[in-house]
Amino acid sequence: MDKPDSLGHKATKGAIWAAADKFGSMGLQFLVNLILARLLVPEDFGIIGMLAIFIAVSQTLIDGGFTSALIQKKSPSQADFSTIFYWNSAISLLLYLILFASAPYIGDFYNNDLLCPVLRTIGITLIFNSVNAILTARLRKQLSFKTIAATNILSFTLGGSVGISLAFNGWGVWSLVIMQITNGICAMIIFSIITHWLPSLCFSKKSFKELFGFGGYILAANVLQTTCQNLQGLIIGKRFSAVQMGYYSQAYKLDQVTSYSLPYIIVQVMYPVYSSIQDDKVRLQNMLLMNIRTISFVIFPILGFLMVISTPLIHFLYGSQWIECAPYFSILCVGGLFACLQNINFYAVAAMGRSRELFFWSFYKWSVLIAALFIGALFGMYGILWGMTVSNLNIYLTNAMLANKYVGLKLTTQLRTLIPALTIVTIAIVLSYIVLEIHVFLTAIIFLVTYLIGSYVFNRQSMTESLSLINSIISRK
Repeated sequence: MDKPDSLGHKATKGAIWAAADKFGSMGLQFLVNLILARLLVPEDFGIIGMLAIFIAVSQTLIDGGFTSALIQKKSPSQADFSTIFYWNSAISLLLYLILFASAPYIGDFYNNDLLCPVLRTIGITLIFNSVNAILTARLRKQLSFKTIAATNILSFTLGGSVGISLAFNGWGVWSLVIMQITNGICAMIIFSIITHWLPSLCFSKKSFKELFGFGGYILAANVLQTTCQNLQGLIIGKRFSAVQMGYYSQAYKLDQVTSYSLPYIIVQVMYPVYSSIQDDKVRLQNMLLMNIRTISFVIFPILGFLMVISTPLIHFLYGSQWIECAPYFSILCVGGLFACLQNINFYAVAAMGRSRELFFWSFYKWSVLIAALFIGALFGMYGILWGMTVSNLNIYLTNAMLANKYVGLKLTTQLRTLIPALTIVTIAIVLSYIVLEIHVFLTAIIFLVTYLIGSYVFNRQSMTESLSLINSIISRK
């Protein structure tokens, strides 16, 4: 086992490169999406959004469980990686054939003939991504986030350049399709060149059975999670229109940047670290609580401020044709306050080897989401979005309860940790709304000053830890 200092150094170094990966990729995606939003129409994005559930569920079936099992296992062998490589490749091909055959029926379901050829083409990405999942898992196990960052940024740069070029020349929705395919191909080629890894000519039944014992439950839980999380797109696309789906997709993409970026980095780095210290519960509890304080201190104010300025922000970024997605974005930010904390608890429990419990509890979590979505749909788009918010709160509380039971971090301790940040942000939001009509810049100053003073007085530990972490990353100590 790594010594604490060595492990901390690796985790911090990993956090640096995971941050570079996420923020670099996020920045590129944001820039590319910004340009494409000016070149394309909401309906183009809506078509891709309608198909998101089919691609996302297929992708989860490919790598949602076994790659996690490879990372959770302390010393996976070449036979382990080779076995899962062949399994993922076979499943990806099978799923693509299923999507290819079912594409006409999906087009009929949405009453949109264009969906059939789009799905048959974009589905090819599943095959490339199945290879990328194994190569990325090997690098994540080694905390080699520098390689992952460089590959992801370069591949998306190439894919984004192709997408923008095609959109500029009038390719419409096909520019989005070919952009994703190019990204997947480039990532596969670069990962293969950098890692120099090739699978052995073997398929170990023993490895498969062992990894399936853990990964099978994670896979089932992730499939259920992915299906339910993308169900709103299915409902919106069926009940409303491609244009409304486009507005929602754009708001959702912007929310992903704010609600999931930093938590994604922390989870990506901490899951293998959690797994390596799974036998030291006290250390695991302290690390988990520190991560929760850091996420809430940094993400809560960002989401709060974006709620306040959602309308001028959308108008500035995307133009007047997208202004209808501003209130969608505001509601998603409310849900983001809870969504940003979901996975940190989930993977702490997974690191303890409790995939079976996570799977069974996922039935409850996603049943609540489905009920919230169908009830919310009775009240239109806003009802669906508020249903998602209620579900996000429920998912966080459920995962926190499981962390209470299996990691030993009390739910009440987590809630007491979050209350100061949530209260300070709420006060900052109220004060900012009062001056919003005067000037956006003044609104930003009022919000920032209120939050910093409130944090210094009432939430100093979170403030100190977050600034210390940022300083460590910058100085690379």
